[in-house]
Amino acid sequence: MSETGTENKYKLQLIDKIIISLLGIGTLVVTIITIIVVNNNQKQLHDQQLKLLNSIPYNETYKYTIKGQKLIFYEDINVIGEYNCTNDCNITKFSSSQFIIDNDDLIPIEDNKQVILYSIKNNKTENVLDEVPQTSINNKYGIIKISGKYGVINKHGKIVINCTNTDVDINTSHIVTLNGNNLYVYDDELKVLATKAISVSGNISISEKNNNLYITIIGDTAVTIIFDTKTNSFVN
Repeated sequence: MSETGTENKYKLQLIDKIIISLLGIGTLVVTIITIIVVNNNQKQLHDQQLKLLNSIPYNETYKYTIKGQKLIFYEDINVIGEYNCTNDCNITKFSSSQFIIDNDDLIPIEDNKQVILYSIKNNKTENVLDEVPQTSINNKYGIIKISGKYGVINKHGKIVINCTNTDVDINTSHIVTLNGNNLYVYDDELKVLATKAISVSGNISISEKNNNLYITIIGDTAVTIIFDTKTNSFVN
């Protein structure tokens, strides 16, 4: 073969390699563009589906939809639980007096004129309340009501004082309950500091000043009982 023929052969081989390389690069570019387009379309579809879901106040983990008499819960866009309504149910609307439970797994649901604390994690009703938990000036605890009786719930949604009381009041350092004819004073860690039998009933209002806790019971008349926070004993 002549020198010119050999050179032409090498040139053709080089051109073939270049063409193959360009085809490979082109295929790679097309593949990358296809992946980007597919991912972008999936993201747009995901975002559109997410926009169709309803937010739950103060809950960053879950969303929901209502279909007939059923609440369906989602994590991202995935169904993770459902609640079958008794009558006219919805997620509770937030109000300034509502105690916020710092537990995304526990959802407050209004159903049949009651408030259901529904556990998404366990997919079951944990507690049935008369109304939404009410806030106190101690952000660790809220006041709840079941069958007309009052109790205390903590930030995790656990009932820490059972609903057996005619009234409850909470300040930053103490919790006072009226249970029948007995007054109970708890500290901030739920330890019972003292009890006192009383002959009056009504709503409790507490205030604290100069190491004294003033417990006012407002019924037909107002009676104030003083509790010494230094000695953890009643003064009167």
